[in-house]
Amino acid sequence: MEKKSFRAKRSKRYEVTTSEERATIIEMKNNGATCKEISLVLKKNIKTIQSIKSIEKRSEYGELKKALIQFGYEWVIQNKNLEIENIRRLTKIVNRLIKEQLTSKSSEFQKLIPEHKKLSNKRRIIQQIVDSIVQKVLNNRQVFETPDLTNQFKIIPKEEEPDNQNIEQQLLIRQFTILQIINYAYTQFMRSVDQQNDHKI
Repeated sequence: MEKKSFRAKRSKRYEVTTSEERATIIEMKNNGATCKEISLVLKKNIKTIQSIKSIEKRSEYGELKKALIQFGYEWVIQNKNLEIENIRRLTKIVNRLIKEQLTSKSSEFQKLIPEHKKLSNKRRIIQQIVDSIVQKVLNNRQVFETPDLTNQFKIIPKEEEPDNQNIEQQLLIRQFTILQIINYAYTQFMRSVDQQNDHKI
């Protein structure tokens, strides 16, 4: 009878790792453990172990997520007719809002999507953004009673800026650029909603 040899298939996919697991992997690497040893101990494929260079994950969508979360949050708190206690409905509305912003070619948020990711499936990113918006809304229910967004973003006049804070100034300018994108996208979205309502009438 012929003996059949079976070759173990090496997984080509990266496995999901938690922050704790990443911290453990980095610590083991710093202590001299090889990727193969870590793979055996943590029962993770070696490709995943090799890919982890730091405890924190680097997100290519960092700026996009930050901008959309702020945009979605402001949109929700400005629409007082929304029932925020109905989490399922709120999530559905926010999900549609974010999808429209990511799929619309005229959306200013397109500028924040990495060029090589524009055609990729963003379902996971959308879910993360929606979850963050809903959580932020639920954590800040008091805003619906006494909203005050006037001082949320403030640009320091040049004469008030300390000479030794150029880095903070650059970050502030970048933040203001993102805010402009948010405001423009919000205006465009509300305009499209009004047009849809006009057609219904």
